[in-house]
Amino acid sequence: MKKAKRLGSLICILMIALINLPIINAANNRIEIVQNARQYLFKNSGGEVVGTLRQEIVEQDLVNGNITIELTLNNAKNTEIIYIFNNGNGQTNIDNFKQLTENIFTGLGTENTKIGSILVSSELITKPFAQTISEVATNLDEIAKVSTSSGATVNQAVEAALSTFSSTSDNKIIIIADETNSASDLLSQISADTSDTTLILYTTTTSTTENAINVSNITDALSAINNTLIPAKNGTSITMPLATYIVENFDVALVGNPENATLDETTKAIQWNVGDVASNQVEKIRYTLSLKSVVDESIMGLDLIINEAPTIIFNGNTVQNTDANQCSPIIKILNEAIDNPKTGVASYIIFGSILLSVGTITYVVAKNKKIKTI
Repeated sequence: MKKAKRLGSLICILMIALINLPIINAANNRIEIVQNARQYLFKNSGGEVVGTLRQEIVEQDLVNGNITIELTLNNAKNTEIIYIFNNGNGQTNIDNFKQLTENIFTGLGTENTKIGSILVSSELITKPFAQTISEVATNLDEIAKVSTSSGATVNQAVEAALSTFSSTSDNKIIIIADETNSASDLLSQISADTSDTTLILYTTTTSTTENAINVSNITDALSAINNTLIPAKNGTSITMPLATYIVENFDVALVGNPENATLDETTKAIQWNVGDVASNQVEKIRYTLSLKSVVDESIMGLDLIINEAPTIIFNGNTVQNTDANQCSPIIKILNEAIDNPKTGVASYIIFGSILLSVGTITYVVAKNKKIKTI
């Protein structure tokens, strides 16, 4: 009788514990993303933007508290270039612009560069932006075949070009090819506002003008384009200190063990020795944050910036952004019950298996007792 009572008590305890097991396992610390990405524009002493430093959460496992952050040093501009042919679609000029296109894409790459074309004729003939040498060359061949006549104006072409530039372009360039007019005469025909655009006049008879760059060959045209880009940086290094509460509550690790980056084992500050960075070059590294099992309750539910103000050194100068919010994603740490099917299913399988075992043992004991009684 005592054995039966003990067995019954054991069954009750097991049932209570196992029924509550899924609930216990479902309580978990997790991450919520408040701001996925931020970027900091840093400037030289003259106030000119000379690069961007961006951080973005690119991979996430929020339930288990894991995120991967990409740190990007961008020495490039999104550049859009539009060729306008006004009295200048002869084969020699077209061939020169094919060569210019090849030089542009070779130097700038295709990721951040687009080139379109407009021909001034009886009407405007436009060719859309393209990001390969062959596509631009095909567009130029089609423009070369058109017989030009009066009708549309160069100012209309400039206005069309200005409306074509995308809102994401931070480097807008118009190059006007004209084999008839001098640079000053050509500029006098343009009344459109090109104040936020680099205007390059490609003419055979150059003259001094304001608000435009005058060139007569593709070498000078390419040089004018390169002067619109963010200049190269020498001896570049970035120190990215992580916020104290991030260091205390997360495990931090660099991804892929980059040769030019280290993680301070004590402070967990990221030291990224980028080195020399060419104009239009982009460099990236990644690091991970993994939430520890025990988390400081005082920061639960608060908006948390990941890093403190970064320090950037290049060309012997130091640039420090005093506002960390401008270069840090924002996260929250939450503690709440979450739906975790894997945990629940596993618990109930265990519960069912043990209950079946206990039931079998009970049956065997009862059967043996009955046999002994008989």
